[in-house]
Amino acid sequence: DIEVMDTVGAGDAFTSVVIVGLVANWPLSITLRRAQQFASLIVGCRGATVSDRGFYREVMQDWGREN
Repeated sequence: DIEVMDTVGAGDAFTSVVIVGLVANWPLSITLRRAQQFASLIVGCRGATVSDRGFYREVMQDWGREN
């Protein structure tokens, strides 16, 4: 259940994670699931990006990436 606040940036969010998945050689199913989850997080925020770096850090930690 996701409360949609703003769809601006959702497509870019999805695409950016697909690119990360391709570069990192993630299996396609994982790549698409992570891309969808990230885009879903973005639509819950106002604007195309989130200024709080902790938002991105948490997502990357969930994926096993630390930077």
